[in-house]
Amino acid sequence: MTKLRPDSPVVRETDVFERSDALVITLEPRRLTIRLKGRREAHSVDYGTILDFIRKRDYQRGLRKGA
Repeated sequence: MTKLRPDSPVVRETDVFERSDALVITLEPRRLTIRLKGRREAHSVDYGTILDFIRKRDYQRGLRKGA
């Protein structure tokens, strides 16, 4: 497993494309950044926000199933 360090973020190009531009993900110790290859505009999300989203989604799914 790759350890995330502030001095060397991990950058990966994915196989996901939007209008022929690959999606690029940058992993840093406190956040995940997504952008399209060749573009400067990027969107960052901290890991806590991602976990909150997943918990809320799982809770809502449980409510819909009648749990």
